[in-house]
Amino acid sequence: MPDEIADIGNLSRRNILKTVGAAGLTLGGIAGATSIQAQDTGMEEQLSTLDGQDRFNVEYADERGAERAKAVAEEVIYDIDPLNTVTIEASPEGLQELSEADPIEFIEADPRYRTGLPPQEIRVHDPDGQIVPWGVDRIGAPVAHEKGIRGETSHVAVINTGIDSTHEDLSASVGEGVAFTPCQGDCDAPWDDDHGHGTHVAGTIGALDNQLGVLGVAPETTLHAAKVLNQNGIGFASDVALGILWTAVQGYDVANMSLGGPFSPLVQAAVEFASEQGVLLISSAGNEAGPVSYPASADEVLAVSATTSDDELAWFSNFGPEIELAAPGVDVLSTFPNDNYGVLSGTSMASPHVSGTGALLMALGFTAGEARTFMMETAEDIGLPPEEQGAGLVNAAAVATHLKNKQEKSKTTH
Repeated sequence: MPDEIADIGNLSRRNILKTVGAAGLTLGGIAGATSIQAQDTGMEEQLSTLDGQDRFNVEYADERGAERAKAVAEEVIYDIDPLNTVTIEASPEGLQELSEADPIEFIEADPRYRTGLPPQEIRVHDPDGQIVPWGVDRIGAPVAHEKGIRGETSHVAVINTGIDSTHEDLSASVGEGVAFTPCQGDCDAPWDDDHGHGTHVAGTIGALDNQLGVLGVAPETTLHAAKVLNQNGIGFASDVALGILWTAVQGYDVANMSLGGPFSPLVQAAVEFASEQGVLLISSAGNEAGPVSYPASADEVLAVSATTSDDELAWFSNFGPEIELAAPGVDVLSTFPNDNYGVLSGTSMASPHVSGTGALLMALGFTAGEARTFMMETAEDIGLPPEEQGAGLVNAAAVATHLKNKQEKSKTTH
């Protein structure tokens, strides 16, 4: 675990860890396809689902459970005290012993999460001056910018492959970062981007208005990197959970999760924790042209589908009743490592349009719940079924209208 969160209980900007009990973080009764309840009947059969795994998330009921888990561990990878969970490496024999312990709530094979982009080639682009990407323009972000609404004072965590901290179009907006999987190669920070996906996402959210490259939805927001995916765009659920938890501990406003994987009780606990602490959680719906993936499918998370420049659902976009908003996700131009720019498609490219809009709202004093409701109520109906567009296309221009109405109302009352 990185030094800055080795003692995560001492990091709280909002002093949130003393409120764990109030947050309602109980995992008893939650089970995923690769998790087991320690006292369930049929334990032998359930243990067989974890064969071939050696990395596990273990949630315990009390300190006795924590001690038992650590005692059988060949290695303790994470001690996630706020969620009563440890991530360990253990042998089959150790796992069997642990599963029979009363203070153990569940054992989950630590699943892998990934970027999951649809098949494509990255097209490198060299902008001449500054370009407003079509998606940023389509949702009306420049209208908000003209009214001085640029996301200043807001903070967005990009929970992904990292951010290129020295990129010409991002560096002035990049704040703190943390790496749960370290950057490989020539990296200026442990949480730098050795893949490209996270930097692309970050640019759509907050690329600077500096006459270079591209313009982001919220060009004055502060971007923070939680590097949870490696150079191949893959990470463990425990890494993702810690990225979410870190975002809440730091007190950031928005968490963009352009990633997906199997349901995980640990990730769900982190999602619930962050939601209780007022983080606006936004995630890509997935790119399998099927059901909405996790964590986008969680109730606490705003799920985003991807649309084309013709306002059609992208061929790859997942869909379903969990979709709340749609956003541009095809041929999206954004930042790429080493002062490059590239075009990518995916719901991963759609969700940062919503995260940027959320940043604009939270910079105006909206709470996470208020921002989520506002975006739903002001979304543009583009004529797609609700399971494809949710409430509609996210509408950043509506933020400017809101501010204008608020100012006019203020004038009439004085």
